[in-house]
Amino acid sequence: MIGICLEVIVISIGLGYKYHIYRQERDNYNELLIKEFQKNDKLKDQLNEKLSEKVEHYKISEVEALYQKQINELKLTSLLSQMNPHFIFNALNSIKLYIINNESKLAARYLNKFSKLIRRILEASTTKEVSLQEELETMDLYMTIENIRFSNEIDFQIKVDESVSLETIKVPPLLLQPFLENSIWHGLSSKKTNKKITLSIAENNKKHLSIIIADNGIGRKASAKIKAEKSINRKSIGINLTKERLTNFVKNLKKNYSITYEDLLDDNKTAIGTKVILKIPLF
Repeated sequence: MIGICLEVIVISIGLGYKYHIYRQERDNYNELLIKEFQKNDKLKDQLNEKLSEKVEHYKISEVEALYQKQINELKLTSLLSQMNPHFIFNALNSIKLYIINNESKLAARYLNKFSKLIRRILEASTTKEVSLQEELETMDLYMTIENIRFSNEIDFQIKVDESVSLETIKVPPLLLQPFLENSIWHGLSSKKTNKKITLSIAENNKKHLSIIIADNGIGRKASAKIKAEKSINRKSIGINLTKERLTNFVKNLKKNYSITYEDLLDDNKTAIGTKVILKIPLF
């Protein structure tokens, strides 16, 4: 357990410093980040135009190298920035309570899961895609850590249709994290009991992967009201970055992705949750 603690402390100090910087000018920085993704797309289009025009004085290899360098520099920043900057600190504080209360087994368990999650986040910065199996495992780790702060009151379930091949289907890493975070903080955080999130995976005519995240929270209308009353002006940076990454991910495919939000209502038209439907074309 001491070894795990030391590993987590070392990793957290380094990441903590990065998050301290991100928090200072988070919104302005991330808006610039999104613009940089768009600039990179334009750069690639310009490269293709120059290739077709056969302009000899352009050193294509240099332009390609610049494009790839910019993409690589954005990868880690975008993945870390899409997560709530308080996540790591709050998670460590929650785990620290187990240590203070002499609950060593629980502390060791969550420290181990937290360490695995941080490794997954860092590894995600070096790859364009991961298997759906890996993504679901990472999301399970993420939800386990987030659930500590809710005294493990959130009932999180993953349901996968038997026809889905988790090992062969590829998705961008950390794709689902912003949607789960929204379900927690906009749907369930203001609810006192009976908190549920269900992540369902299925194939749609073997042409699209259908991912549904449903919560039984307070609903979008009530959440927007609370946000307005508290004068919260936090933009959905994580969702915006995810859209940019999905756009790049499916760029060479004939079909695009889609994200749909649905309000879940009872017979009296009262909000009983929110459902997000994400459809990604299969290769």
